[in-house]
Amino acid sequence: MDKSPVRLTVGILALCAVVFIVWQGIDALVANKSERMVLAVDVKIAEQKLQLVQIADLTRQNGADAITERIIVDCSAPDRQRFDVLLDALAGTITPPELSELEDLFYKCGRFFADRRAVMASRLVREVSIYHAYASLRETLLKRDDDLIAQLETWKQLADAELETAEYFNELVTLQGKIIAELRSGKSRNSVELTDTLAEVQNIRVKMSILGKQIENYRTAVVKV
Repeated sequence: MDKSPVRLTVGILALCAVVFIVWQGIDALVANKSERMVLAVDVKIAEQKLQLVQIADLTRQNGADAITERIIVDCSAPDRQRFDVLLDALAGTITPPELSELEDLFYKCGRFFADRRAVMASRLVREVSIYHAYASLRETLLKRDDDLIAQLETWKQLADAELETAEYFNELVTLQGKIIAELRSGKSRNSVELTDTLAEVQNIRVKMSILGKQIENYRTAVVKV
């Protein structure tokens, strides 16, 4: 009896078994590697979220991180103190010499908080984009929709709201300079020009108040998750 067909069949079966075992091993290896990658990405996401919360809180409180503090530098402490005093006096009675001094200090100190807020808001936008990249990578690795992607929309809304707030800060500084210039030119507080400018200031402050509440709601939503 020719045993060749039997041997061939046994050989094929043995080869199939080997291929199956090897394939199972490769599949397990790939799955294990994928799990490790997801774990590594989860660590990065946790670190990034902590970074986002810190920057969001600093921005909301008109603060700054170490990097921004090195970039945006305030005027000297005596100038800052004097500027704030004269700025408060602007709402009441201020003498022409004080007004002249305030105008000089305005160019040194006036833009500091607006510029710092703008840099922090831009930083927040950048960090949200990094968070988005990590979340998208995690979604790709898991091959399914991820809850983190849903959170991203709220983070983006928060960052956009901070950018808008920074723009309002910038507008307030511009109007502040305009008021000083109008008073320096001899305009009275009851003049049409000054009244219109003050109305613009009040309108912006109302918008900022509404936006501030939205920012607080966004922050609460992303932090509690």
